[in-house]
Amino acid sequence: MPTIQFAEQTLYNWLCEYKPEIARAYDIEQLRTKRKQLIQQQPELIHDLSAARKVHLKQLAAETDDTDAWVESAFNVFYEARQKVNLYDDVLPVLTELQKKYALVALTNGNAHISKTGLSDYFDFQVSAADVQASKPDPAMFVSAMKKAGVSPQQTIHVGDHPLHDIQGARNAGIGTVWLNRFAQTWNPSEPEPDQQFDNLNQFHNWLSELK
Repeated sequence: MPTIQFAEQTLYNWLCEYKPEIARAYDIEQLRTKRKQLIQQQPELIHDLSAARKVHLKQLAAETDDTDAWVESAFNVFYEARQKVNLYDDVLPVLTELQKKYALVALTNGNAHISKTGLSDYFDFQVSAADVQASKPDPAMFVSAMKKAGVSPQQTIHVGDHPLHDIQGARNAGIGTVWLNRFAQTWNPSEPEPDQQFDNLNQFHNWLSELK
């Protein structure tokens, strides 16, 4: 979330400079609300958040009787800022060890990309919601990843931090679930618990190393 907030603020700063009429009409929170309303009105956009942001910017252009020639440039300002991810200290050491033994695949409902965040050397490939036109917890992304990696559900574990998108999504695809719970969240007792739960990736790696 801090990364997305940074990216949205970077875009808003750009609008203030190059499209001040939009910045005068809406503050950043109002723009977030408008974008959410757009997705509610066009729910298919939830599966391609890049497209959703571009449609939103085009709407703003139309509201101000402007052309949309600037939309791609504005989106690129957001997109590049969106990729400036600060990694937790355990990420690179654990990925370095995991890639020696396992096929690693990144799944995302959003528009971060391993080629932009400095992680392409650690993952075999990435699958996004836009690629399969379905967002987690829909199983499509997981199924696509397994098919491309050439593995079965029994050979697959999904590690994620979101109870619905990641844990329920993996369960929907019939694969093992690992909840990365860095912030001591409480699991909803009405939901089936994940197969495993860890505070950090080092704990996960230690557990995985002990499996026969």
